[in-house]
Amino acid sequence: MSDESYIFKIVVGGAGGVGKTTLLHRFLNNVFVPNSTMTIGVAFHSKEIVYQGLQKKIKLSLWDLGGQQRFRFLQSSYSTGARAGIVFFDMTRLDTMQQVKDWVEMFRSHASPGIPIVLGGTKLDIVDPSMVEEIDGFARETAAQLGMPVYVPTSSLTGTGVGEIFKYIIDLLIVQSQDAKEKQEAARSTE
Repeated sequence: MSDESYIFKIVVGGAGGVGKTTLLHRFLNNVFVPNSTMTIGVAFHSKEIVYQGLQKKIKLSLWDLGGQQRFRFLQSSYSTGARAGIVFFDMTRLDTMQQVKDWVEMFRSHASPGIPIVLGGTKLDIVDPSMVEEIDGFARETAAQLGMPVYVPTSSLTGTGVGEIFKYIIDLLIVQSQDAKEKQEAARSTE
């Protein structure tokens, strides 16, 4: 394995109580924490992984931004330098979808206009099965309108979609990094 590694800062946002922290616990530790406490301001997590087929370590720096309105003044400064973002809404409370646009705009204005941001729906395990198709359609439409490349429904309880949403982001970031490296090498060779 190469000593080189990728380091990716990913910001995670969404309305208060949508389940961001619980989902991060599932991703980081593969456990379901049913009664996580409200994130006060911001919480930082990190995870190092070795990606299949890639002979490099990937270090993820995950910034869990508190969703309550009173923390909004802090959030933009923590978005600076982020390489990607995830915005979550609660599939059992569609009113939480109303804040998605604000999160996307904040990430793009403080991190980078071209930052890849994906949409995640939480609490899939407790959604009325007859409503899933309608919720997914609404979420896909919202993602498309906001220029988000993908929507992934998730469940922190069962783990459904949790690994998939992070794999999608990591794949995007690796391609971006490799493209940037190739452009730098091409620029050097023409000097």
